[in-house]
Amino acid sequence: MKVSDYWLDELEKSKALDLDLTIEQLFDTNLNIKWHQFSYTSLYNERIYGWLLEPKVQGSYPLVIDYLGYMNHLESPLQFNHWLEIGCGVLVTDSRGQGGRTLDQTAYQIKYEEGLMSSGFLEKEDFYLRRLYWDALRLVDVAWQLPKVDKSKVFIHGTSQGGGVGLFTNSVTPHEIRYGFYDVPSHSNIANRVKNGTGSYQGIYQHLLKYPAQRDKIYKNLAYFDIKNIVHQIKNPVLVSVGNLDPVCPKEDFEKAYQEIKSFKELICYPEPGHGGGGQSHETKILETILKELSGEII
Repeated sequence: MKVSDYWLDELEKSKALDLDLTIEQLFDTNLNIKWHQFSYTSLYNERIYGWLLEPKVQGSYPLVIDYLGYMNHLESPLQFNHWLEIGCGVLVTDSRGQGGRTLDQTAYQIKYEEGLMSSGFLEKEDFYLRRLYWDALRLVDVAWQLPKVDKSKVFIHGTSQGGGVGLFTNSVTPHEIRYGFYDVPSHSNIANRVKNGTGSYQGIYQHLLKYPAQRDKIYKNLAYFDIKNIVHQIKNPVLVSVGNLDPVCPKEDFEKAYQEIKSFKELICYPEPGHGGGGQSHETKILETILKELSGEII
């Protein structure tokens, strides 16, 4: 089965599962925003928990759907103040099983101590990324349930794990995304990531050292979650950052996905060592790009 066909089938399965969205207001902070906690149902009936942060404006507002990096979780609305300061609402969740409120309670056939990306990889239906991708797709469905969100001004952002998840979601969601911003993205050229044991794929690398005969089967399964095989479906503009010397999500692996993007795209390579992807200077470029989009200025 083609990767795109597989995810069309998964979308149909997702549509058959009630979101069961609940939203409750927490309290107004000193940031001049409205702070809500929400939850919805996703794969294996896991409840996914997150925050909706709304600017205090009359009428509708643009929205940034923000996907977090690996093992990051919700701590304070201040994490997302940069979006609010330019008038955007924010929709963000604790990723499944990554230390926040969202759990991952359904057992896997195989699980390594090295991390969640080493869970369930022997069968694509059991792989952790299937669960995470489902959660991400359904988060966009949540956005479309929010009456005050301007559906013509929905942006996606993600960093590292979140960059890969965001690119996947941008590729598969049936909803129209205005612009995508992806920093040092993961989940590209996954077989090579496993071969080199980079980042969160160290566990599968260790498994294959013990069981090399399973390599072809595992690589075939991983192909369904490799963003390089699905990003050709993106229709909106994207801005991506990578680090020339990034040892966690190597630039060379992401370039395999970038080559497949057919829409307007821009890739900025930063020379600094590490997994930073441009830091504050790149964040400023993202904010400027959103403001130009909102003002109607052609970029």
